Amino acid sequence: MAKHVQTSDLLERRIRRGDYLTQELPTEAELAEEMGVSRVTARRAVGSLLRKGLVTRKPYGRLQVNQRHKDLSGRLNVAFVAPAFPSPDFVNWRYAVEHAALKLGALVRVIDFVHWDDPVLNQVLAGGFDGVFLIPCAEAIPPVLLERFGRIDHLVVLDGDLSRWGVPSVELFPANFVARLGTHLYELGHRNIDCLNTQPHDDPQIGLRQEQWQLWQRLHKAEGRLIDEPVESYSHPTPKAYSTMKRLLQTGEFSATALVCLTDAAATGAIRALHEHGLVVGRDVSVCAMEGAGLERYRCPSLTVLEQPARGPYAELCLDWFAKRTEPWLGPKLIQPAEMSLFIGESTGPAPGTTGDLTTKDTKDTKTTDGSRSRWRPNCAARSAKEIRITEMETVEV
Repeated sequence: MAKHVQTSDLLERRIRRGDYLTQELPTEAELAEEMGVSRVTARRAVGSLLRKGLVTRKPYGRLQVNQRHKDLSGRLNVAFVAPAFPSPDFVNWRYAVEHAALKLGALVRVIDFVHWDDPVLNQVLAGGFDGVFLIPCAEAIPPVLLERFGRIDHLVVLDGDLSRWGVPSVELFPANFVARLGTHLYELGHRNIDCLNTQPHDDPQIGLRQEQWQLWQRLHKAEGRLIDEPVESYSHPTPKAYSTMKRLLQTGEFSATALVCLTDAAATGAIRALHEHGLVVGRDVSVCAMEGAGLERYRCPSLTVLEQPARGPYAELCLDWFAKRTEPWLGPKLIQPAEMSLFIGESTGPAPGTTGDLTTKDTKDTKTTDGSRSRWRPNCAARSAKEIRITEMETVEV
């Protein structure tokens, strides 16, 4: 294949994939250098794209993608913008968005940013996208940028809440659901329950979860302390949870019979520290977490956790709105699940000295929502895990 054809085909593939929605097309000189061809060959490749109508020239000669081309004009172009740091949540959201986009024939461009002053954000917001999914980073958003977000059409925030600024926001784990974990432990006889956080305070949801937890404790007259030892931004919270719990266990400061962790990462570190201290999780100390990464049932012990709601319906809802282009968002700007699933694993059990669920006799079978029956086995960590559906959520407002 001739070199000018290879060069032209490469540019066309990039255009059709949306690679130039946030950056300019290369000049003929830049293209020649990248492809290792002569300026004449690069000029022939560009000429082919000009004849096809995929690109046009600006008045000063610079090339630009022709978004009015018949192959490009009807396509939905969507940006998925997330912090440039590994996170299972980011990956799960990306898969959900890409899967939903595939059904609509939309093109999703994944873009990473490092901080709120990153120039790539301006390129995305000023680019030719029909819609933008944004996952906030841990840093506080500058006021100027918040105001700009509020003025942008077809921007949706995932795993954050900018609804006060008029931005549709999807928050999968409302803070008041932490009360459900407390109620679960309370029904198992636990009255001394600590709460552990090692996430940075940059995330406003962490503060809300702490407030909701402390209010639940007051309402139920439960004992327990808030163990709040956040790591610095972009540091991993699991080692911090491990070292914190290890210290508290060694000094005898930890005396609770149960531990509520505000994140799955904190639960992982805490469980390891408890194990090394000779305590059996689920028998000597119960541990549960506010949110999980989807692998809770495969751990040993399996972790009691509020499971992740399916992201697909939320992604489809937002993409449908993007596809309408000019229509305003209908309904509340903050989108949250009305109910959630609680996976009850081996990590929670009756409080030491009790016989199980205090709402029933310990010799009585209890029926789960799927119609099956289960029996509490006192002081046994190796019971079968089961899944229940939360239909009545305790809503605690501060």
